[in-house]
Amino acid sequence: MRWYHVGIKVRDVDASIRFYREVMGLDIVDSMEFHGKRFVFVGNDTIQIEMEQAKPGDTQADPVNMTGLNHFSVVVDDIHGFVKDARSRGANVLNDPLHPRPDRLTSFMKDPDGVLIQVIQYV
Repeated sequence: MRWYHVGIKVRDVDASIRFYREVMGLDIVDSMEFHGKRFVFVGNDTIQIEMEQAKPGDTQADPVNMTGLNHFSVVVDDIHGFVKDARSRGANVLNDPLHPRPDRLTSFMKDPDGVLIQVIQYV
C-alpha cells in the first residue's frame, strides 16, 4: 500500500487552486466534472490533494471540535522562508516555527476552507 491523495471539499475551487499553487507550491495534476461537481487535483511527485466543489449548504468542519481527520502535514527544506512567503501571499499562518521536538521545527496554517496544515522542517 502507498499514499495516493487526500480529498478536501472546498467552497471556492478557484480560491483553493490559488492557495495550493501559490502558497503550497503544487501544480494542477488533473481536473474533471463528475455528477455536476468540479474536481481538481493538485500535487507534485510525492503528494496529491483532491479538491471537490462543496454544495451551497455544506458547512465548514472544525478540526478542533470534532473527531476524525485533524490535519495533514508536509515537510519543507526551509520552514522560516516557507512561512514568510506564505504570509506574504495572505495565508492564514497560525504560528511562527517552533521547536516541539529536538529533530524538527513546525508551524501550522489553514487553507481557505479552514483545513489545518502542519509544516515541518527536520533539523
